[in-house]
Amino acid sequence: MNYTHAYALLLMFIVCTSCGQDQTNIPTDNIESEIKDIGPNIMVRTIKRGKNGTILMAGPNNSEFGDVFRYDPSRAGEKSFTNLTSKIGQHRFWDVLEDRRGNRWFTSTDSGIYYDNGKSIQHFTTTEGLANNRVTSVYEDKAGIIWFGTESGISRYDPRGVVGKSFRNFTSPNAPLFFKEGRWNNDIHTIIEDKTGKLWVGTRGDAFVYDGEKFTTLTHKGEPFLDVWAIMEDRKGTIWLSGYNGFKVGRTGGLYRYDGSTFTKVSERGAYAIIQDKKGNIWTTGPVNPANWTVQALSRYDAKSLYSTKPTVTEIRSGKTFLGLLEANDGSIWFGDATGVYRYDGKTITDFYKKEGQKKYSIDTKQSVVVWKGSMLLGGWEDTTFLGDGTHTGDVHIAKGELAIESDRRSDRHLVGGVVEVDMNTIENFVDQRSLNKFPPFFDIKKFPISTFSITKVETWNDGNSKVPTDGSIRVNDGNINVTGNLTIEGITKAVTFPAKLHFKDGMDGTVELNGTLIIDRTDWGIDYGSKKNVNQSVDGVFSDEVKLFVKLVAKKINR
Repeated sequence: MNYTHAYALLLMFIVCTSCGQDQTNIPTDNIESEIKDIGPNIMVRTIKRGKNGTILMAGPNNSEFGDVFRYDPSRAGEKSFTNLTSKIGQHRFWDVLEDRRGNRWFTSTDSGIYYDNGKSIQHFTTTEGLANNRVTSVYEDKAGIIWFGTESGISRYDPRGVVGKSFRNFTSPNAPLFFKEGRWNNDIHTIIEDKTGKLWVGTRGDAFVYDGEKFTTLTHKGEPFLDVWAIMEDRKGTIWLSGYNGFKVGRTGGLYRYDGSTFTKVSERGAYAIIQDKKGNIWTTGPVNPANWTVQALSRYDAKSLYSTKPTVTEIRSGKTFLGLLEANDGSIWFGDATGVYRYDGKTITDFYKKEGQKKYSIDTKQSVVVWKGSMLLGGWEDTTFLGDGTHTGDVHIAKGELAIESDRRSDRHLVGGVVEVDMNTIENFVDQRSLNKFPPFFDIKKFPISTFSITKVETWNDGNSKVPTDGSIRVNDGNINVTGNLTIEGITKAVTFPAKLHFKDGMDGTVELNGTLIIDRTDWGIDYGSKKNVNQSVDGVFSDEVKLFVKLVAKKINR
């Protein structure tokens, strides 16, 4: 993805003149905190209402993948959260919708759309007519038409149509006013329908309105609104949106309202999401100052002062990242950040994921394996034809094992220890017997049936620096690591270090996958048959001292 636009906006923010910060009123009641170790620890970008009071939430789980969860308030305990996309596979899920017929739509930024009707799952991509496989928003209008915001414009889907013929795409719908290349107008952030049936669309470029026939760019003082992530219509029919407007006159971004004829700037605070609660208050998540996205907040605008020149704003919680936003049926406010979901009932903020502590993960021996690879030191030749180096591989079963995962901060989740036992007796089950006669075994499996590896230290590839990223994401510890530990083979223990990739597959802390490659010198463990170091041996050929061990460990959280 090209981020040139984001950098351009950043440069403009730096040179813009600030209009001043809002005066924030600290709540008079003391907000208590409560932690429950049952919920997702994903980046909750989107929160939407499902049927029967359920709550749906979606967002990337790490830098590569994402999940969609459902919260059912009628079910107590850990079963109240369900991962809805675990059977689909690993994708960058971004948004979710449960339509009026009870069907669920999951959008992703890497593989289009998934449609779940409760019986089967259909996959829609550009092959079926979708404008682009990067889809960041989904919306159902009053007629039951489903609208998708993609990187290449809007896709309109009529569920009553025929698959493959049901998509109608709108690309480059309005002439760009600011970014003349026009591609930013096609990168859709959000879509809503107002009471009159018009669609309001926020894009990375110019925001616009579609009345079913024509597209009209939204402007204020002659300039378009740019990079609009949030649009909402309140009960009075007033439109609220957050974006950037008026670069020529030295303004940045903020929150605006539209009464049908005029835009009024309400606040310097930006908004990633906007809702109105049952009491008429407006809630937002997003930057306190759009020129500096590193400071964000959950904010409430008092209903009695919404239309005054300076509405009363209460900052409920501040931090680095605040995203999805929803009022539940019971009146509580649910909001997401880079590492999970929270509920605010007016007094207590409930965090649905335990921040601190060490958790044990049991290695799934059926999904985990070690593959060894050895070879001759010299290659074989027949005239000028290379016959190979006698490379051979064999699988080895994991007997048992356990990993230790520690979370000392919500976004600082990392591997800290573990022990793996390998059943050396299983090597022969996977070695071709004809090759075995030519390639002597390196391991005395009868005398030493078990090899072990005990983790002593884990570091990230940035010199062990495990600081939380400034954007609040969890990319640092869900990625490339160096694993150090004690490897015991043939009764000899040596310290080794190898690179690995660590991935938290399930956002509810259910599954961890580690893939690594360990290269050892077998002679360090007394395995010197055929080694060039052993000059007293008479063997048929010299074998490489280097042995590669390819490791895949899949571990699941132990519920204790």
